[in-house]
Amino acid sequence: MRHLAILVFLLGGLMGTCVAAAGSSSRPNILFILCDDLGYADVGFNAKHFGVDTDVVTPNLDAMAKNGTIFPQAYVAHPFCGPSRMALLAGRMPHCFGGQKNLPDAAKNLEDYNEKGIPVTETLISTVLQDAGYRTACFGKWHLGDAQPFHPNQRGFDEFYGFLGGGHQYFPSITDKVDPKINDYQYFLQRNGKDEISPEGAYLTDMLTDEAVKFMTQSASRGQPFFTYLAYNAPHSPLQGKTEDLQHLYPNHPPENPANGVDFRDFEKRQNYVAMMYAVDRGLAKITSVLSDPNQDGNATDSIMDNTLIVFLSDNGGKILQAGNNAPLQDDKGSTHEGGIRVPMFMHWPGKIDAGGVFDHPVLALDLYPTLAGLANAPIPKNKQLDGKNIWDDLQAGRDPHEQETIFWLRHHGGGNEVAIRNGDLKAYRKNGGKWKVFDVTQDPGETDDVAKQNPEFLNTRIQEGAEWATTHQDPQWHDTANGLQSWIKNQMPKYDSTFRMR
Repeated sequence: MRHLAILVFLLGGLMGTCVAAAGSSSRPNILFILCDDLGYADVGFNAKHFGVDTDVVTPNLDAMAKNGTIFPQAYVAHPFCGPSRMALLAGRMPHCFGGQKNLPDAAKNLEDYNEKGIPVTETLISTVLQDAGYRTACFGKWHLGDAQPFHPNQRGFDEFYGFLGGGHQYFPSITDKVDPKINDYQYFLQRNGKDEISPEGAYLTDMLTDEAVKFMTQSASRGQPFFTYLAYNAPHSPLQGKTEDLQHLYPNHPPENPANGVDFRDFEKRQNYVAMMYAVDRGLAKITSVLSDPNQDGNATDSIMDNTLIVFLSDNGGKILQAGNNAPLQDDKGSTHEGGIRVPMFMHWPGKIDAGGVFDHPVLALDLYPTLAGLANAPIPKNKQLDGKNIWDDLQAGRDPHEQETIFWLRHHGGGNEVAIRNGDLKAYRKNGGKWKVFDVTQDPGETDDVAKQNPEFLNTRIQEGAEWATTHQDPQWHDTANGLQSWIKNQMPKYDSTFRMR
């Protein structure tokens, strides 16, 4: 398919070939670590690459990135959580099945929408891997539907532990006691479809890490390949760092109310944000340990690290009002500027992906589905439509896997659309019927220099391609608020005819 949309995933190699051939007999374990609303400069390896000063403390992530390959031009398919995750697991642009808006908070009792989710006609990568003999698990945030047909255990995951909605409080034992529950963030955590009481004082990021570690340990003991989808909600709001992490990172920070004890409320937004990512980083240390020595007996002869592909990225850009740092990119979550759709990413697979590699071409998460299926020797259903492609051979050869291809992003904005269209180094951008702009996003990732006047042919071609791409869309099958549908009707959306034309 020549016209791809985005999301972020997959590999490459800058100086020379970054990826070695994976033999047909090699079926790697797959660990996919997804953060939520992670700022572009909010991991040390990305900040260092772009020369951005940062206060984040992520030594384990940085070490793994250094021993693998980073992807400075990694993209997601949509600047919001739900649509991005749907695209990631389905291998399709969410607009093509009506999933381009977040599902509403189930506690709002929008009964029609609460019965919806990613269509059952979309076979997820989890099902493909499960059918191929992989042991599969999802830990953390789902956001693909609450009703039974859309539940993780019905969509290819043997094990599920986490929450179905768009977020959660980080100290679930506290919200377990809240009654009535007025939003998704207060719901009980689930284990395979059943509510579960959380241990007193437990911190959610640590709980998810521990569940993933246990699952991978069990899988290693069985000699069965695994697909672990570890979907942290960190550093998504609410900004609630773990007390021990905050005290470790900020030992000289005076609490406002020391008589009441010390917790996240005594610290600033950014301090909590940094502590939340530090908890993710601590989790990676546990994961590295168990992959290197699954039975933890001090003897690494049972190591599965060399046969485990690890992918790390975010579902969309960071949210600046919630302390995220997207430098050097423009804008943040919700925007089709680079700050909303371009995310930190690395891949690690000893002997298969070069240590210290930098692959500075666009990579799309839509490619994850067919490429991972190929690595796993997992048949894809013949009727399954994909918007990405298996790019393993391109990566082995060090080629740009999307050269001469046009890539699209679109976000509905009330009464208009925000759209971005990239081909090569150039990207066309327009918001709500405003002026079309063109940026060279390789030389100018901050999108500060509009070069539309110098590239009229590029812009005209991209607009025509955008209009053609829009014909593949469905209207949203749900809206994230009760007023969303009325706004859609009132504003006569989706307005593609006026969006994809010169003003």
